[in-house]
Amino acid sequence: MRDENTIILNWKERGQKPFVSILCDAYNHEKFIRETLESFLKQRTQFPFEIIIHDDASTDNTQAIIKEFAEEYPQIIKCILQKENQYSKKVNFWSDITFPMAQGKYIALCEGDDYWIDELKLQKQVDFLENNQDYVIAWTDFYNKKEDELVSNDFKNTLPEVYTIDFDTLFNPYCTYTLTCVFRKDVVDPLDYKKFKYGKDNTLYSLALCNGKGAFMNFQAAAYRWHPGGVYSLQKPFFQRYSSYLNIKEIVENIPESRTKNIQKVMFSLLKASVFEALKLDKNEEFKKDEQFKRIVSDFLDKASLSLKLKYWWRYIKSQI
Repeated sequence: MRDENTIILNWKERGQKPFVSILCDAYNHEKFIRETLESFLKQRTQFPFEIIIHDDASTDNTQAIIKEFAEEYPQIIKCILQKENQYSKKVNFWSDITFPMAQGKYIALCEGDDYWIDELKLQKQVDFLENNQDYVIAWTDFYNKKEDELVSNDFKNTLPEVYTIDFDTLFNPYCTYTLTCVFRKDVVDPLDYKKFKYGKDNTLYSLALCNGKGAFMNFQAAAYRWHPGGVYSLQKPFFQRYSSYLNIKEIVENIPESRTKNIQKVMFSLLKASVFEALKLDKNEEFKKDEQFKRIVSDFLDKASLSLKLKYWWRYIKSQI
């Protein structure tokens, strides 16, 4: 699994505590999880790391593959194999399961269907954070993998070598993907994260940015998969925009530092996209009768310009025909 020239350190016997904890969640990822775990184990670092992998009661062969790796690397890999699906019970994997187990000073995130391609990814990010104490979280560029094709983003040409991210630049552009994230463990309290009903990666980033700056490091270090089993990437555009809007709205309501012009603009953009994408859904779809959704339509119409209101009502009338 690891390159034969790579030494696997028995860190527990040497009395060394992991410096980085890699947190990975999996569900029905039997086609991908082997490549994901191998990419973690190939990391060349000057510090010990641990891999904490959580499987949410997969119905395929994912758990068997995880067990295989855990048996071969017991000093590095810790696994939590659920017998009952926790996502359906609204359990948050980060705050409730994997985050409390992490021993590292730093936490790295990557889902079980994505993987890393740069063997120095962790070392580069940790070096940067160690040498720049005013930064608390770092991301990198990545490829989008569609079947066997690796598709580049345009960040290489549009962003500097290190792009500083705070609430004035967050999501502009959207380059902060979970699979490349590394952050200081002590800047995010799991109990704070649990307070958010619509919490996800953006919530975690926002909590971290209350304690320091973020850095987008402009090198390609990972691959983000698009596939039919993806929880988010292949949802209808409406549900992507709507869930993101609820998430950002909750962040603004609960984190005063986030109430910048940039985040307000992002929130309205998601609100607008949600409302217009909803018009493309079946006109009899039950979701349109939801009271919360009716409130966001009302909120949009309160904030929209006259021309935007007219555009909305025109498309609404056409959608009802």
